[in-house]
Amino acid sequence: MENIMDEINENPVLTVNYDVKNEEEGQAFLFFQKKYVYKKNWIKTIAFAIVALVFLWSVYKTPDQPLNYMFVAICVAAIFVIWHNTRKIRTSLMDALKILEGDKYLFSLYEDKFTIETVEAETVDENGEPLPPIQPRVVTFADTTLNVFEAEDKFIIVLKKDTIYVLPKRCMNEEQIAVLRNTLSEKLKEDFEKLI
Repeated sequence: MENIMDEINENPVLTVNYDVKNEEEGQAFLFFQKKYVYKKNWIKTIAFAIVALVFLWSVYKTPDQPLNYMFVAICVAAIFVIWHNTRKIRTSLMDALKILEGDKYLFSLYEDKFTIETVEAETVDENGEPLPPIQPRVVTFADTTLNVFEAEDKFIIVLKKDTIYVLPKRCMNEEQIAVLRNTLSEKLKEDFEKLI
């Protein structure tokens, strides 16, 4: 715990207080799925489609074999499940994130890292006991699993291809956007991508 606090005791180059709307999270997660999940889905879909075509050819050649029909149906069902689950995961995540829509966050940019922390509205629980502080997420620019994408209305921060943070531009002025864009572009090089 002291190590994290020591890491962030320096003065930030930029700080942004922000909140994230459910719609912004949804757009960012859809982008994430298109960037990292859809490619795998298409590979699986093509593989199952090829297998289905092989069994369809077998059905054409020997229509009296009921097993071939079953294998075609299994392949079609597998393709459906692949895409249905992708959509279901996104829908379930958006439902789960609705309760966080009013939460406030603080993004702090430093020379070699940034932090994202939850700004706690309540510091005691329902029994009056103090809540433990939520430690900020510290991400260094040296982290090779960090990718940042600049969309028209937000920055999408992806860590390890499994964690997404959304930093809406509506919570920043033009100068802050420029500082963040320039710093991320300089520090991350090819791991920073403008989508606009």
